[in-house]
Amino acid sequence: MSQYRYSAVIILTLFLSSCSNFLTWHLDRGIHAASNTDSQESLTTESIASDSKNNAPSNINLQIDIIYNKSINSGISGNSGYLHMKKINNILYVVDTEGMLSGVDSNNGRILWSVDTNTEISSGLSIINDSICLGSANAELLCYKLDSAESNKHTPLISSLSNLTSFSEYVPDVKIQLLTELASPIQSINNLLLLKLDNDDLYLIDPDNNDVIWKSESQNIPLRSKGASSPIIIDNNIIIARDNGSVSSYNSVDGTLKWFTIISSRSGRNDLESQRDAEMDPIVSEKMLFYGHYQGELNALDISTGDIIWASPFSFINDVIINENSLYGSTSDNLIVSIDKASGFLNWKDSVDDSILTEPFLIKDLLFVFSTTGKLYVYDKNEGNKIFEDNLDFDLHPQTSFILDKDKVYFFTEDGDIVHLKITI
Repeated sequence: MSQYRYSAVIILTLFLSSCSNFLTWHLDRGIHAASNTDSQESLTTESIASDSKNNAPSNINLQIDIIYNKSINSGISGNSGYLHMKKINNILYVVDTEGMLSGVDSNNGRILWSVDTNTEISSGLSIINDSICLGSANAELLCYKLDSAESNKHTPLISSLSNLTSFSEYVPDVKIQLLTELASPIQSINNLLLLKLDNDDLYLIDPDNNDVIWKSESQNIPLRSKGASSPIIIDNNIIIARDNGSVSSYNSVDGTLKWFTIISSRSGRNDLESQRDAEMDPIVSEKMLFYGHYQGELNALDISTGDIIWASPFSFINDVIINENSLYGSTSDNLIVSIDKASGFLNWKDSVDDSILTEPFLIKDLLFVFSTTGKLYVYDKNEGNKIFEDNLDFDLHPQTSFILDKDKVYFFTEDGDIVHLKITI
């Protein structure tokens, strides 16, 4: 009998050891790791060298380190657009849909302060005149002074029994009722505020007395969904893309229309098929303006006259970028493309069998694109050769924006995490 007991003990010990090793492996892989772990994970091209589909050139040494992946708030939910994170010096400013506003140390992801706006946030954020400005789902413009937020440091009161977090109310320093929700983060012109509303109206207002300096009204399109494109300010001009398929230029001082161009005319069997949502932000290079509507096409225009220089048949729901003589973007039908800036001719493209792609970003000569499920694709920007592909398992919004600081990359996930990557090439 003792021999059987001894054998059973050995078998049980081996089983427990196996379970322990299995659990340790899972923890190391991050399967059970908390999202606010301080551990650093590293990915290199060597880990995929045996995968022929990546075609990694032997002269490229790419290393991607996850410096931190910290859970900050509840993230983005409902019909809210992407809530942009901002970085000033070593502080990241972020807000979630439920209205939790936070300042985070960019070096380590530590939350420096958090305040609850007690309102649902649908657009933002902007940092203007030492204030954080947001758009609420109640069609309000809310601004909070930075020094007040930092000094209040509303520390959450956590109950060990219910694990609930509560904050005292934080009153905005500026509160302006609008006709409709803000469509994009606001901008500043000489201490005045430039607002694009959900109905495509454009306003320049004085926040001190709520006076409207000028406004430009737009015609609504039936069944239109909200386009998140932000107007841009170039010299004394404001360039705005609207959901009716147009791009126009206004004098920033008095709102005088300088030119108006339809680049994506409505076409379809019904209003829904005719949508031309303005999602990407206009970009300018060497007196050329580049813009493309969702379900439209990418256009190059003369920034002085609005005349169309060329058109390329690609549809975008997020931003494209310019580098040297090329445009780079990820289309709504999951193509990663490089387009010649002068002619609109296609340099190269690659089709990705994945979920929706985010906007790309460039570090040195490499182009990086995420899918919304967190798979990362890396290309040689000149030839379009894929050199890296791996699933980093981030939950991303289609309009996720990336903050670049040399080899450092910061972004905000849909489930409320701030991720800091270090990319070494």
